[in-house]
Amino acid sequence: MADYIDYYSVLGVPKSSGEAEIKSAYRKLALKHHPDRNQGNKAAEAKFKEINEAYEVLSDPQKRKLYDQFGREGAQQGYRPPPGGPQRQRPQQGPGGFQYRYQDGQGADFSQFGDFSDFFKSMFGGGQGFDPFSQPDKRGGRSELDMEAELQLSIEELIKGGHKQLAFSYRAGRKTETREINVKIPRGLRDGSTIRLRGHGREAGGRAGDLYLKISVQPDPRFEIDGDDLRAKVEVLPWDAALGAEVSVPAPGGPVKIKLPPGTGSGRRLRIGGRGLPREGGGHGDLYAVITLALPDKLSPQQLDLFRKLKELE
Repeated sequence: MADYIDYYSVLGVPKSSGEAEIKSAYRKLALKHHPDRNQGNKAAEAKFKEINEAYEVLSDPQKRKLYDQFGREGAQQGYRPPPGGPQRQRPQQGPGGFQYRYQDGQGADFSQFGDFSDFFKSMFGGGQGFDPFSQPDKRGGRSELDMEAELQLSIEELIKGGHKQLAFSYRAGRKTETREINVKIPRGLRDGSTIRLRGHGREAGGRAGDLYLKISVQPDPRFEIDGDDLRAKVEVLPWDAALGAEVSVPAPGGPVKIKLPPGTGSGRRLRIGGRGLPREGGGHGDLYAVITLALPDKLSPQQLDLFRKLKELE
């Protein structure tokens, strides 16, 4: 059974928190513990993963409801108790024995899942009510052998493109079957886009359907997506905003340095061309640094005195 983790405590929010409060807490913690800011810090890396796991569950109404009822295991497996069954009954473990991995060797053991449908729920993030073997809408000429699933991609993966090699094995009767899927990540994908993989659906009568992967872009605490563009919040000190300074801006692939013009006000947007999302027809969107003014946690007596003098000059 999965160890219990209090996701509300991880994000530092009460159980009564709404979507906006949970998102705000996640962004602050994820920025603090992001690997780019804590290179080589294993503790920060582990904390960052824990924060993302908590946000993934609490930001999804269905997963959050399951977590509140059945804990971490219920949220991860999309568990629903059988009609008339005990409310805290654990999911039954099946004879599946799934092994799933990326090409780089990383992966997980899905031995608790009993059939191919359960495997796809875990592999592509399906939760309560998700059934990749259900017959999809036949509009657009789809077959009853086609399958639908969700594929989560990071902003970095949208930009880099290329291929994502997936491999898995599962038991079919007394035999162990192995399949590999080479997913090409084309330009111009956005949240809600669909990738069609021919011949990777169900098989019957010598025919094979297609697998449709619906893209879900994972939230990144550093960026907000605005069409083809990205927005990054950049906190600067008041004196840097007044006098001008060189500041670091989070960017896909690594931070970039820009010069802050003297007299920059809070809310000003500074454009960094070509560092946004790739467009289907070629080129990239832009990255915008959104300036916000921030005071240090503590000001020295000398700094406070200078602010008082500035106030007197108004």
